Amino acid sequence: MPADLGAPDLETSLQVDPHAPRAARYHVAQVDSPSPDLRDAVILLTSELVTRAAQYSRHGRDEAAQLRVWMPADVVRVEVRAPRELLLPPAEHEGPHYELLMIDQVADRWSIEPTEALACAWFEIDRHRHEVEPGQEPQRQARSRRRSMAGRPHSRTAH
Repeated sequence: MPADLGAPDLETSLQVDPHAPRAARYHVAQVDSPSPDLRDAVILLTSELVTRAAQYSRHGRDEAAQLRVWMPADVVRVEVRAPRELLLPPAEHEGPHYELLMIDQVADRWSIEPTEALACAWFEIDRHRHEVEPGQEPQRQARSRRRSMAGRPHSRTAH
C-alpha cells in the first residue's frame, strides 16, 4: 500500500452473509463524492470482492470481513480482509473467476495477498484529471495488463 494514504476514510466490519455485498455498497457510497463513473466503479468492485467472500462462506458460521477505503485526491484504494478461505478459491474450483476478470479490467492495480489465517483483497483506481475542451470527448488510453494470482499486484499501465 502506498505509504502516503494515512488513516482510512472508512473502516468497518461486515458480517459475511448474503446481505454483506449490499452493506459494503452502502458504506462505500457514503465515503466520497467522486465523479459518477469512478463512484460506480468503486462500488461495483467492492461489491464483487465482498460477494466473493460471501460465496465461499460456510453459512451458519460467524465470519466477518474488514472493509477499509481510502479516497485521497490521487487514488482510490479499497481493501477487504477476511479469513483466507473466503477470498482465495478452493483448490477444486474450476472455471473462470469472473469477478477477478472484472476487477482486472476496471482497476489500475489489484491483488489478493494471503497470510496464514487471513487474506487481503485490494484494488486501486487512479483518479485522472482530464481537461477536455467543450464539446470533446476524453480519449481513453490503451492499457496493458500483468496478471498473476496471489501475492503480486496486478497492474495496468498506460503506454
